[in-house]
Amino acid sequence: MSNRYMNYPGFKPGDEVIALAFHPPEIRSGTKATILSPRVEGLYAVQLPDGELHRWFAGSELEAIDLNPQCFGTHQVGDLVRVLNNQGHPPKIYKGMVVKVVKVFPQALFYDLRLENGKYHRWLADFEIIPSNLV
Repeated sequence: MSNRYMNYPGFKPGDEVIALAFHPPEIRSGTKATILSPRVEGLYAVQLPDGELHRWFAGSELEAIDLNPQCFGTHQVGDLVRVLNNQGHPPKIYKGMVVKVVKVFPQALFYDLRLENGKYHRWLADFEIIPSNLV
């Protein structure tokens, strides 16, 4: 890990890391993982059809229903978007579901990880993981 400015990945694919945080049920402090890919993309709060709010990483996994040419690839508050990938989301969220964007964070750094038990996890807070060689 190196010094970096905001939104610059500190880890690269293949890096082994250790969690400092507790993310139930599968992650405890000390859980080992491998970085699959660092990503800088939009982070969204979306409203599901039943009204529940949900956090959504990666605007590339959402497809605009009505394409607004002035959005330059970033979804906007009020947009209706279709879910293209539901990996890592609760079972109630399915591919093809239409959700409404209610909040936009244009750039967020996050990581796709493979946990030591083989499960996939998307990690937002890079300050909650450290290189495994430090332990």
